[in-house]
Amino acid sequence: MVSRRNYITITIMILILLFMFQFIGVMKDALNEYGTNEYEKTAVTELDMDDMYKSNGRTDKEILASGREYIIYTGFSAKNNVSRTVSWWCTYSKRNFLYYPSLEECHIEMSNPPKAVVVEGSRFKASDISIIDGLLEQKINIIFAGLPSKELITGNASLKKILGIKYVEDDVRLSGMHLFGGFLLGGEAIYEPADEKEKEKRQDLDIEVPWYVTGEGTKTYMMGLIEQEEGIQEEDKIKNEMLPAIIWRNNIKDTHVFCINGTYLSDMQGMGILTAIMSEISDYDIYPVVNARNLVIANYPGFANENSGEIDKLYSQPLEQVYRDIIWPVLASMAKKSDNKLSIMMAPQFDYIDGIEPDGTNVQFYFKLIKELYSEAGISLDLVHKMSISSKLDYDKRFWTGNALDYEFKAAYSNYLMRFYGLAVFGCGYDIDTFVCGRRKKTDEIISYIDKNIILQGTTGSGMKHTYTDDIMLKSIETALAYSNTIIDLQRVAYPASEDDSWEKFSKDMAAIIGTYWKPFNVFDATVVSESSQKIRRFLSADFTKEQTEDGVNIYISNFEEELSFILKASGKENISVSGGTAMEIEKGAYLIKAHSGHIEIKWQEKDSQEIYYNGD
Repeated sequence: MVSRRNYITITIMILILLFMFQFIGVMKDALNEYGTNEYEKTAVTELDMDDMYKSNGRTDKEILASGREYIIYTGFSAKNNVSRTVSWWCTYSKRNFLYYPSLEECHIEMSNPPKAVVVEGSRFKASDISIIDGLLEQKINIIFAGLPSKELITGNASLKKILGIKYVEDDVRLSGMHLFGGFLLGGEAIYEPADEKEKEKRQDLDIEVPWYVTGEGTKTYMMGLIEQEEGIQEEDKIKNEMLPAIIWRNNIKDTHVFCINGTYLSDMQGMGILTAIMSEISDYDIYPVVNARNLVIANYPGFANENSGEIDKLYSQPLEQVYRDIIWPVLASMAKKSDNKLSIMMAPQFDYIDGIEPDGTNVQFYFKLIKELYSEAGISLDLVHKMSISSKLDYDKRFWTGNALDYEFKAAYSNYLMRFYGLAVFGCGYDIDTFVCGRRKKTDEIISYIDKNIILQGTTGSGMKHTYTDDIMLKSIETALAYSNTIIDLQRVAYPASEDDSWEKFSKDMAAIIGTYWKPFNVFDATVVSESSQKIRRFLSADFTKEQTEDGVNIYISNFEEELSFILKASGKENISVSGGTAMEIEKGAYLIKAHSGHIEIKWQEKDSQEIYYNGD
């Protein structure tokens, strides 16, 4: 039996504990300022478009006189797909860019030769062979952005020698492709479906290719795979060195000719291939990068219980509860497991003409959850029916004014870039400095300014599907920029078009994709879009020079602001150390360097021996 004294003591202790827990909860709510955007103050920079380094717009004479490393492109026009890829890559890597319509018009100043000449293979003529020979004699590296015609290659021994082609087979339909490790970041990958289901879901590569067999002195980075008949004798199987080469390098007197059998440089994924090629040319390569990875949840949550018939049929509860009770726990768990922050592009409603108004009861609840995950809220500009962007923004502004406390939205999202210009024209009342575009043409730049002070962040991938082309794109952009902007658009859950849009299936695919294909790049900083915009501004504005030393390299950064990241690719080096910054291994032979001052000194030791690979073996 408990005595009265002990009973009173226990009661007092329970009351004290109850008060402490309640007090902690009250203080947590009061001090955490859930209704404010912490990134409004922490992700700040004064840099704008005027500070951005630009690779083009200079005359030949200015480029040649500058002494800066530059790339020449010869092809259809200064604005075609390959040219845009090369030009933007030069901007991002702080090189200069020169365009000539043809090789005949290409002017080389040997006091300052180009790092490489990119040749549009489809325009290559027999008379250009002697010009290429002359460039190789001057030790100028050549990159064929697509190969000359098969007929020209087959009938010309000199051209085959330049390209490193031993002989030509009939055109072939591939079963897949093999990307060897050490070229793009992210490691080796075999793009060959195991069954028809995987083929339908992931195979979107161009598998109808000319079959070129490369010879001695070449190194293959990606090759085609051919389905071999079951039961065939081992000696009758096609050996690796006989398989169709897709991307390879030929060595001619210490000079390199890079060959791309396909259109891989005709969209922005080609930037990673160009970056990898530069690393293959040099003993080591160091270049600035963004160092950011975003996970954007677009069109979430809807506060109006719209499309009720379809939603009730699928989930037996209204849309708002589906978003809150079913979807949010999965998003929060995925963010924690994958070490990501979330950028929530919020939509009060999708249908503005159905008469169903959004309910703001759960607004503060969501802002609390967002803050506790160190995430950020932005605004979505998308909707399901045609409506002027000014009218939508007026509706949304009234909703947020009544429910969103003092939160300052800094980012906007849409599937369509043109809608953003409407945002600027009509004056939305938000201080937006970042626009996230969910739908991107192949030749659209990944990151840039769209006016003096607004950063464009294009999508680099989707958490809803991951094809073989998506995987090459991911590896390529990570190699060139150490940047990813993965967008998961949840409007399709509210308005499903098929069974694939049900949250049960949707979430399984999403978790598998995010947890698998992005894992090799977790070394890069997890960011919300305001943080990555700050990094992008610093990246676009900074410039650098390097000075080789006996045991490393000095990097001098101009227009430096607080921090800038670099990738160092140095497969023949070890024991990397950095003065004025830090170094972290990304994978074998590749390091993430963070500069904390405008001058860093990188030191290394040479490995005792280096391995040489031919034909991908």
